[in-house]
Order: sequence, then C-alpha cells, then structure tokens
Amino acid sequence: MLRKIFIVFPMFCIMFCVSAHFCKAEWGQPGWLYKEGQYTISTAKEGFRGVMWCQRETDWLWDRSFPGPCRVRKDEDYSIFGVLAKYITYTYRNSLLYGVRIDIEGKGNVENAMYACRNLYIPAQQIEHINDNERFWQTDYTSVWVTIPEKENGLGTIYIWGRDRKFPEDSKHPVHLAKPPALNSSNKRYKPRQYVAYRASGPIIVDGKLDEKAWRDAEWTEPYEDHQAPYAPEPWKTTRSKILYDDENIYFFGQLQEENVWGHLTVRDTIIYYDNDWEIFLNPTADGVGYYEFEINPLNYAWDMFHSTDYHRASCLDIYYNVTGLEHVVDVQGTLNWHHDKDTGWTIEVKWPLKSLSERNDRVKLPIERGDVWRINFSRVQYMHVYNLDFPYLLPHSPCEDWVWQSTNTGDLHNPEMWGKVIFSDLAAGTFKDIDMENAFSILEAPKPPKNRKKDMVYFEACSITMGPDPTDPEHCPAHTVKLPEFWMDRYEVTIKEYTDFLNEIGDDSYYDPWMQVPELCGIVKDDSGKYHVFKGRENYPVVFVSAKAAAAFAESKGKQLPSEAMWERAARGLDGRTYPWGDEPIDPSRANYDFHYGGTLPVGSLPEGATPEGIFDLCGNVKEWTTGLHEPYPGGKPMVYILQCPPWNRKEAHIFSVARGGAWTKQEACMAAGYRDTHGSLNMGFRCVRVK
Repeated sequence: MLRKIFIVFPMFCIMFCVSAHFCKAEWGQPGWLYKEGQYTISTAKEGFRGVMWCQRETDWLWDRSFPGPCRVRKDEDYSIFGVLAKYITYTYRNSLLYGVRIDIEGKGNVENAMYACRNLYIPAQQIEHINDNERFWQTDYTSVWVTIPEKENGLGTIYIWGRDRKFPEDSKHPVHLAKPPALNSSNKRYKPRQYVAYRASGPIIVDGKLDEKAWRDAEWTEPYEDHQAPYAPEPWKTTRSKILYDDENIYFFGQLQEENVWGHLTVRDTIIYYDNDWEIFLNPTADGVGYYEFEINPLNYAWDMFHSTDYHRASCLDIYYNVTGLEHVVDVQGTLNWHHDKDTGWTIEVKWPLKSLSERNDRVKLPIERGDVWRINFSRVQYMHVYNLDFPYLLPHSPCEDWVWQSTNTGDLHNPEMWGKVIFSDLAAGTFKDIDMENAFSILEAPKPPKNRKKDMVYFEACSITMGPDPTDPEHCPAHTVKLPEFWMDRYEVTIKEYTDFLNEIGDDSYYDPWMQVPELCGIVKDDSGKYHVFKGRENYPVVFVSAKAAAAFAESKGKQLPSEAMWERAARGLDGRTYPWGDEPIDPSRANYDFHYGGTLPVGSLPEGATPEGIFDLCGNVKEWTTGLHEPYPGGKPMVYILQCPPWNRKEAHIFSVARGGAWTKQEACMAAGYRDTHGSLNMGFRCVRVK
C-alpha cells in the first residue's frame, strides 16, 4: 500500500514524496519508512565518558530490567570525578542518551567531585548558587546540577544532561532524569487515579475549543505521567483531560502542550500512533472485557477499534470497527507542520454516543446512574523529531514515549485492571461537589497479619470435577469434566522470605527480577557479596515479579510442582462448584484483597474469612498464581484467535501465555470469580505449590 504524506504549511499544502523516505508498506507499518543505517542522527558536542548526548548505540553492557528511560550498566566503572560513586544511573529519552545521575556518599566527596566536574564541563557563565546546598551551571551543550548533602556522611548527587533541541525544553531543574533503582521507591500504598464525571452544565459544540461554559465548569484530570510511573521520570510536556456526559453522549477533551505540532497520517483507521497522538481507552463494564480504543493525530485523522479482551487473553481486536455517531475535532494553537515558530499545543474534543457502547458489549449499563464506575485511561504517544531540515520529521527508528493519565506501572497500556476509575455523579458540573463520589474508594486500613501459620499442606482425594466456565469468556472456556489424581496443596502463597531463601540456596540469579528490590512492591535486595536479603517487615508478604519458569524451579527445589488449572480450581471451587473459595456469598474486602482496596499485597493469610472450608488462604485476591495451564480453549470451546492472527495481519503463529488464577489486589471485582482465567502479571504475580504422588 502506498502512503502519501501531506506536509501542511501556512497558506498552502504540499504533497511530499521522496523515494528515500517513501516505499511500499504492509498495513500496520509506519507510513514514513527508513532503511537501517541510511540516516545519521546529529549529536551534541558534549556527553558523558565519550558518549555524546543524543547518541543511541554504545558498547556499554546494560541491565534492561528497569523502565525504558532508566538504565544501569552491568559493566559500570564507579570511579568518577576523582571519587567513588555509589550509584550511576542513565536516562534515555526516545532511545537517545539524555543524561546521567551520579550519587556520591560524603559531603567532602561530593564537593571534590563538583570541582572536578566543573573543570570538565566548563561553565559558560557564572555558577548559580540556588541555596547553600545546590549549584547549577550550563555549557553550550550541557546542564549540570549539584546537590550537596547537609550531613558529612550524607548522599549527594551530580546531575548532568544534554541541551539539544530534540530533548525536553531546556529545564533548569533535573526533573527529567531517572532515579537509581535502589532509591526508586514511593513508599506508599497504591491508589489508582479517580475522576468524578459530572453532567454537562450546558450545550457542547464539538469544535476542539474550550470556550463553552460546560467545559469551563468541568475539572481537569491530573497531568499525565509516564506509563511506568512512579518508577520513571516525569514527561517533559503537560497533558491533561476533561470528561462530561449527558443523556445521549459522553464527552472527552484533551489538551496537549506542544512547541511543534506535527503530523502526516491522513488515512482513517491506519495506525495513528505512528504520529504523535492522543488516545482514549474506554471500558464501560469495568472488567477488562469488551473495551474500546480511540486514537487521533493533529490532522484530525482517527482510528477507533474494539477489543474483546486485553491482548494477553487471545484478544482479536476489530480494527475496522467504527463508533456509530462519533464526532471529533482538533484545534491547533500554532502552525501545523511548521517548526520555524513556537506553537502552544493542540486540543481535541470528542463526542461519543452512549448507545454505541452497547453495540459490541451488550453488558454496558445504560442510562448512566450516580455511582456507576467505568475504567478509563488516556494516552499520549510522543516521538522525537529532527528539526534541522526545512520541515520536522520523525526521528528514524525512534521508539515513542507513552504518557498516560493513569500509569499501568509495567508499560503495558492494554492492562485494564490498572486503568483509572471514572465515577459518575448526577450533579451538573460547576454547581456543587459530589463529596461522596469524590471521596469514593479510599484505601482501607490493612488487617493485622496472622501470628501463626500452619505449615502443613491440604490433602485432596482423587476425583472428577466440573471445571469452568470462565464467567468472562464462556464461549472459549465452557464447563467440562476433568479427572484429577490425589494431591496436596500449600495453604499459603509463597512468601518473600521463602523465595529469598531459595535464591540464596540455588545460587542462580536468573530467578531474581531486579524489580523485586522495590520495597513497597516486593522487597528483596542483593548485597555486594551476592547474598539476598528481605526488607524488614516484608518477610510474610507474597513474593511477586516471579516468572512461571522461576516459580516452577522453586517448586521443584521443594519436591513439589505448580498446580494444574484443574487442581487449582478444585481447591478454589470445591466439588459443589462454588463461585468463590469461601462460597457463593458476594465478594467484599473482608474476604479478599482486590481492586486496590488495601493499596498493595497483604501478608499471606490476613483475611481468614476468605479461606476455603479446608483452610487454604488467598485463593481469591492478593496475588495471581501461576499454573501449568496454557491459555487455550477448553474442550468444547470455540477456537481462540490470538492477537495478530486476525485481519489484516492473518499470521499463523500465535504466542500463547501461561495461565494464572485467583485474581490479585489490582483486579476488578468482575474478574475475581474462581473460574476466571488470567495470563499476565508482574507486581501482582505470585504462586503456590502442590505435591502429587
């Protein structure tokens, strides 16, 4: 398919076709393609240790386990500026070296390093004394900020970053630099962002402008954050949104700061995120099933689609779906595709008919009532651009950055359980605050952990059970009969202390995920001698960030194995096929840790009311649990079509994920029944073991 690229200048339009940039492409590839090695990206004349700002490739050996912007070298030389650094952390923005953060212990060491740094990065003007403990200066190509500790043995920091136009605006403060993983902790219980959507206080004209009273009455969301926040640097441009509704429509407004508004895709339902774009993810049933996605670029070309479920659960998205009655308009505050001036940004207004939402998801509840909760997220895709030609263009082979209203922590945007909550009020915007709705879903006080835990396993006789259906996917996962041998199951999920002991016993670092060192998420740290330790107080929490391979290795080391799906369901549902491990009574936070009620995991066994009759704890909530099953259809179920197997890709191969069961502290209420099949996790993925004769 040939793609034509429109470059729009003030007062005229040019259709631009250049053979070096323009080639035949399949659907789903960028409209503007580059051959590897054909282009050289200009770099600044300074950098760090011989690597220039804006340089992409180095021969440094990276640990790639952390968020994309944050990198740590496995082959690091901590001798720097005449002292020995404790941490050296690199920030890459859109795959280009942006800056480095150097953490140094000792006030005297920091001061000595600062003088040596000043001799290498010679100030173009006088050094600015921010206060008694902070200094700032710039060269023509580099910014330097130094924080001197107050205490003699304190930790100070030297921040060094590039001043190139491809990078964030020339900020005086080091706000766009990543923290070292060991210091990258929020120490807070996790609460997803919430937004109360009020009724429109007056008529809305869809023109991309924020000039109606109705929009002025509506509140802004919080500014977007990186999709891996709080463990990644802040975005360097501000993005925010508003939401309103009436009897017929839900309205969205997006505001994007942008000094150079640029776009080139002019075909509806192509992959719009190959331009800088703005996106809406909309799940009216708040269960991750049957959700909608909308993308739009500055030229007002859109791509709307429907997802039967998230990508990991055999989602065959319908990319050709068009929302009935959808209206959208873009307004550019500046000159589109003209980089010789400075724009303010662009705004988007979307009118989405409510009745269209039930066309593909007949479980959508209409009309909207006070207290209804939807899962929604917004995303902004942002690429680097090259400005030294007559027109700006996308940086070749540059990955995008994703800035979102609600971080998913893992970088996976198609993770509906991690989206923000939109709560509806029946009041008109601009009148009174709906206090109950504004204060909904507060974090609950964690229950006291159990003092004693039984160490034995629970025995199950050989039997036949009815397995399934998955209540969210009965078409592919219907009820069917399964025979089981006798087996024993752990009463509790594997704890952080137990997994730490395993790491020290087995001596294989491949079973350690560096994310485990974040204390509020897990809490396992490796010392200089190579030994693993648990953060104090985290011993009895369930271990997370465990791969299926690592979980199986742990089980084998104990003479056990991971449960099959049927074993897990036998334990959770009993022979009577109950809905939840405790029975058919409705779920609530006294029985299960789910939907962010407690803001994180709880020590295993903290909710005895949710135990099975046999005394197995946390089979519902807390963490997802690995099984040996693969996410394939049950016997008698309709064949699954996995992502990229549907049109227009039509690929034969499929990536089939392992199955996890039990939900987690992040999972929506509608996905907590014992028959639900899940397939992915990270900060919420753990396991328990079984033993079979």
